[in-house]
Amino acid sequence: MSLSKAPLVSVVIPNYNGSNYIFETIQSVINQTYKNWELIIVDDCSTDDSLKIINGIHDPRVSVVKLQENKGAAVARNTAIEISKGRLIAFLDNDDLWISNKLEKQVGFMLENDLMFTYTDYYKLSEKGKFHIKCIKKVTYNDLLKNNYILTSTVIYNADVLGKIYMENIRKRQDWSLFINVIKESKIAIGLSIPLTLYRKHANSLSAKKTDLVRYNFDFYHKVLGYPKVKSLLLMAQFMVYYFLKKTKERFGWYHR
Repeated sequence: MSLSKAPLVSVVIPNYNGSNYIFETIQSVINQTYKNWELIIVDDCSTDDSLKIINGIHDPRVSVVKLQENKGAAVARNTAIEISKGRLIAFLDNDDLWISNKLEKQVGFMLENDLMFTYTDYYKLSEKGKFHIKCIKKVTYNDLLKNNYILTSTVIYNADVLGKIYMENIRKRQDWSLFINVIKESKIAIGLSIPLTLYRKHANSLSAKKTDLVRYNFDFYHKVLGYPKVKSLLLMAQFMVYYFLKKTKERFGWYHR
């Protein structure tokens, strides 16, 4: 891919108390073989030394916005999307990492195939080791109703064509809401079957606690997507089936179709 034809990519990182990993995360963007990017970090009122670490990185492509009060990852990401200048918008969580050719591979994949919304395979890092999680080949709106098959830190969408698309202002499942909002416009999301992101899975993270899974997802279908209660219950039941199927496939390393 010619650099003269390489579109600007806006990379969005929300940060809250990410001092343990944020330096490595930022460096994984700076070390990209694809150079035409801007990195927008929105700090959600961190109480650790995150900002000191971030401000110690001197690269003109990196900018930092500090929210005046803690509002959650959705507001942080939406704030970055609003001020972004790139034709493409990519997402990276403050504890995940990108392989050095992530943008080069994925942007090239999008340009060569005229794709509006893409995601990729990834490596999951946990106390049990490093695992290659294979993405499904494509995702439609109906697929996303069944389950969220897409990892946030692997996503790029074309804001130049689709427009800037935002996530719902909710504390959980905001990434899922973004993907549903994007796919309403793009009609489909296409997976690139190369692991280009390292996803840290923390045993004590909010996403790792499943006790409130049913309630959160029922509320997502009913309150966020606006489906009636009966349909939301049916979608919730469907979700649980596909959720456990997905986790089983991930566990055995053959999550792929």
